[in-house]
Amino acid sequence: MINSTVKCGPYKPSHPSLDETDGRPMTNRFDHDTIGMIALDSEGAMAVGTSTNGKTFKIPGRSSDSALPGCGAFVDETVGGAVATGDGDIMMRFSPAFLAVELMRGGMSPTQAAEESIKRIASKYPKSLSGAIVAASKEGVYGAACYGMKTFPYSIRDSVDKSRTVIIDCLNS
Repeated sequence: MINSTVKCGPYKPSHPSLDETDGRPMTNRFDHDTIGMIALDSEGAMAVGTSTNGKTFKIPGRSSDSALPGCGAFVDETVGGAVATGDGDIMMRFSPAFLAVELMRGGMSPTQAAEESIKRIASKYPKSLSGAIVAASKEGVYGAACYGMKTFPYSIRDSVDKSRTVIIDCLNS
């Protein structure tokens, strides 16, 4: 049997990720390297994607939450899509992107769905969670929520406003 306090999270690595050139720490709990994308075209087709290197808590055998359906990203073209970033070992236990889409299916706005999804995680990990969720409906309405940080920036690109960055205040942080 694997000792979960040693081999899976949440855990404390024996040493931080180090820069190979000078040995200085390269990451901390506020570094989120995940890039999440929600795309909606003019015909209503939606897609989500995510990319991460999982560097902050990288240990041999660790699977990134970004690779797991519903954790890092999820889309249902009849409802909308969502992407998530944060401490993957905590986030993957809740499938936050899937939950946000299901909450939108139930009638919540993208902002409300993102807030409820991140609140569910924070209710179990109020001191250690650092994460964010961005959601968009099939109509192109978008919103986000974050926890464990002061603010969270995300970018929007559309045919009306072109590109812009939105900065939101995080919940209970």
